[in-house]
This record gives sequence, C-alpha cells and structure tokens, in this order.
Amino acid sequence: MSATSFNNIALFIKRAEEYQTKEFIIEAFNSNKIGKVKDIKFIKKHNDFGRNYHGVIVIFERWNMNTLVQRLFNEMSSSIDGTTKFYFEPHRYWIINVHRQKLPECEEITIVDTSLSDKDKIIKLEELVKSMSAQINYIQTRQERTERTTMDLELKTTHHHLVNCELRSQLNEKDRERKWAEDDLNEEIQKIREENESLRCRLALTAIDMSRKDIQIEKLKEEQRDSSCILSYIENQVQEMKQMFKGVLDTDPINPVINQYIRDYID
Repeated sequence: MSATSFNNIALFIKRAEEYQTKEFIIEAFNSNKIGKVKDIKFIKKHNDFGRNYHGVIVIFERWNMNTLVQRLFNEMSSSIDGTTKFYFEPHRYWIINVHRQKLPECEEITIVDTSLSDKDKIIKLEELVKSMSAQINYIQTRQERTERTTMDLELKTTHHHLVNCELRSQLNEKDRERKWAEDDLNEEIQKIREENESLRCRLALTAIDMSRKDIQIEKLKEEQRDSSCILSYIENQVQEMKQMFKGVLDTDPINPVINQYIRDYID
C-alpha cells in the first residue's frame, strides 16, 4: 500500500438553525455535490434576543472538483471578509467561509491499496487529485489575492512615501521662505528700533534746547520787566524835573521870551 497525507480544507457555517441536524447538513453538501463530509462540529451560540443557533465546522473527507465548488472557493477568496453564500436549497442559504484554525481531523491520510486493480487505483487517485485540485485552486486564488493586495499596499506605501517626500520638501521650502521673511522682518524691526532710538535722542535734545529757550525767554521777559520799570522810573523822574523846572520859571523868570521857549519845549 502507498499513503498520501494532506490537510483538507474545512468550512465554517456562521449560522445554522437548531433543527438543522448533523445529517441535514451532511446531506446538503452531498446532494449539492460539494464533497464527502467526514464530520460535523456544532458551536452553540445565541443572538441579542436570546434565540439559540449553531456555528458549524464542516470537516471534509474529500472535495469534488466542479463548477459550484470552484465558484464557492473563488467567491470566498475574493470577498473582503472571506465569506460567500451557499444555497443548500433554491431559496435558502448559509453564510460560509474557510475555517482558519487547523484541526487534527483535517489531517487526511489516503491509502491506496496496491491490491486493487489498476482501474480502481486510477479511480481512487482521480478522486484524491480532484479533491486536492479543488483546494489547491482556492489556496492559489487566495494567495494571488493576497499578493495583489500586498502589491497594492506596497504601491500605496510607495506613493504615500513619495507624496510625503514632496510634502516634506515643500514644507522645508516654506520653512526657508519663512526664515528669510523673518530675517527681513527682524532686520526691518532693528532699523525701526534704531530710528526710534535716534528720534528719542533728537527729541531729548530738542526738549533740552526748548528748556534752554524757555529759560532765555524768562530772562528776556525779566529784563524787559526791569527795563520797563527803569523806563517808568526815568519817565517819572523826567516829569518831576519838568514840574520842578516849570515851578522855577514861574517864580524866577529870566526872560519872557526864553521862558516861553523853554515852556513850549518842556510841554
């Protein structure tokens, strides 16, 4: 005898009703020519309303290689969440996906009895090849999708890297422009500060000069007041002297003509 060992793909039914028994599920896969079911495992679940149902692991002894199996594998490998609908009756279906966890029950050792006739050996091997081909097709499709996704991610990563480099370059350029603008602004501010300082100095000097001018004006005003007082005093003295002189002329006339001349001059 010769033996071949491989891992069969198991399916997972996300929700099967409680009345759907092990025999019901096995018959559903057999009648639709999906493959020969080896075992069924139920996982009890319930929804938010307390209604019970089952998650179901379907372990296959072998898979058939046909259009329906290929379609199911292609849909599971290409969908975002890895699920597809399996219509076990015309208007009734289960949501299924490949069961990711490896199970010991999926380890299949196929023994080809060397005592069989060549025809029976060929039939046995053909069944094995078809089962493996169906699963290999899924694995390849899934791998191709993963590779495409990886390539897309790498392209997006490269694109994002290039965009980030361009944005970083633009940001650096903007930083340089901002630095230049800041330097120009700081230089202009420094010039304005120096001009302001110069104006303050000039203002201080002007204030000192104005203070000196004010002092000079006060002095001139004081001199003017003094001069006015002196002038007033002199005028008073002159008037007094005129009066005195008139009195002398009235009491002691020298000559009438001269006296009259002097009076006219004094007046």
